[in-house]
Amino acid sequence: MNEEDLSKQETTPGIENQNEQLSKIEALAGVITAPSETSETIANTPKKNYWLLPVIIFIVVNLIATFLFMSDKELVNKTMDKQKEMMREQFDKKVKEGKMTQEDANKAMESMNPAGIFFKVIAFGGAVIGPFIMLLLLSVVFLLGLKIMKAQFDFTNVLNVVGLALLIVALGNLISIVISVLRGDMSTVGLGLLFSEEAVGKKAYALLTKLDVFSIWFYVVLAIGLSKIARINMIKSASLAFGVFIVYAVVTSLLF
Repeated sequence: MNEEDLSKQETTPGIENQNEQLSKIEALAGVITAPSETSETIANTPKKNYWLLPVIIFIVVNLIATFLFMSDKELVNKTMDKQKEMMREQFDKKVKEGKMTQEDANKAMESMNPAGIFFKVIAFGGAVIGPFIMLLLLSVVFLLGLKIMKAQFDFTNVLNVVGLALLIVALGNLISIVISVLRGDMSTVGLGLLFSEEAVGKKAYALLTKLDVFSIWFYVVLAIGLSKIARINMIKSASLAFGVFIVYAVVTSLLF
C-alpha cells in the first residue's frame, strides 16, 4: 500500500469499520463510552436493528422503577395528591364552562385511586408502552428534521441512534426513582434538586426538573449520532436535537 492509499484511509471517517459490524452488546456499551465512534460504525456497515435491545432494557428498568414507586405508599400518595389537585382545577374549569357535569368530574376524581387496579394497569402499562412511543415519536420528528435539511440517511439508523440513546434515559429513570424514594418526593438528577416547588412556583419547578443530567446527556448523544448517520455537521444536528428538547421541556412545563 502506497502513501496515498494510507493517507486516504486515515482521512476517511470510519473506513476501518466498514467491514466490522458491531454486535448489539458492543453497540450498547459504545453508546455510553464512545457514541461518536459507535454511530460512525453503524453508519458505515450494513443495516442492523440495534434499537430493539435497548428498548427492551428500558422496559425492564421502567417496570422496576414503577414497582419501586408503587411500593412506597408515602411517595405514591404525595405524587397523587399533586396530580389530583391539578386535575381538580381542570375539572372545575370544565364544569364552569359547561363542558363536563359535576357528576362526571366526581367519578373521574374517584377513579384516581392509587390502590385501585385501574391505576396499576395504567402505571405498568405505561412502563411497557412508553419506550416504544418515545422511540417512534422522536425518530419521526428527527426524520422530518433531517429531510428538511436534505440530509442523506437511512431511517433504520435513525431508529438505532434514538434506540441506543434510550439506554441513557433508562439509567436516568432508575437513579431518579431511587433518589425519589430516599427523598420522599419525585425528583430528577438535576436543577430540581436545588429548588423546591414552593420557592420557584409550579411551572418553573416543572421546567427545572426536566433540565437534568441524563436528559442533557441523552440529547448530546442524539446530536452526535444524527451527525454521523446523516453526514451533517454538529451545529445542525445539535440544533435539531436540542430544539426538540427545548420545545418538549417548555410545552410540557406550561401545560401540565
